[in-house]
Amino acid sequence: MEIRFLKNEELFEVETLSKQFSEEGICSKIIPDNVEYYSTKKVVGAFVDGKLVGYCFGCFDSETKARSYASEGDTYFELEEIYVVKDYREQKIGRMMYAFIEGYARVYGAKTIRLNAVSKDYEKLLNFYIKILKMDFISAYLVKQI
Repeated sequence: MEIRFLKNEELFEVETLSKQFSEEGICSKIIPDNVEYYSTKKVVGAFVDGKLVGYCFGCFDSETKARSYASEGDTYFELEEIYVVKDYREQKIGRMMYAFIEGYARVYGAKTIRLNAVSKDYEKLLNFYIKILKMDFISAYLVKQI
């Protein structure tokens, strides 16, 4: 297992996995991104025997106003997406990618990591982010199609 930042020439593989993520249907309306989009982000890949089996990506930003969980001007890392190929799930690959990106964000001055998590299986989602990764639950953004 190797966890590392991807090189620009490897981003097409993430584009392929993003399409797979969208087609898998585990989240509502995931829209695949493209190489150009990923090139502006910090993209981490998980490799097993040289094969990309997962990715996560995001970027740094700073708080524009004080909030209950952050001060104005605080730097944070916005984790935009994390995905592991179905055959490689339940092997702690998502945890390892998250730990890698958290360590990187900490070294470069982020006070928090934030994300907007989506999944049709919200119980599994909450277990992963809250119980396993020890993130705080701040709010829920709910939608009902009418």
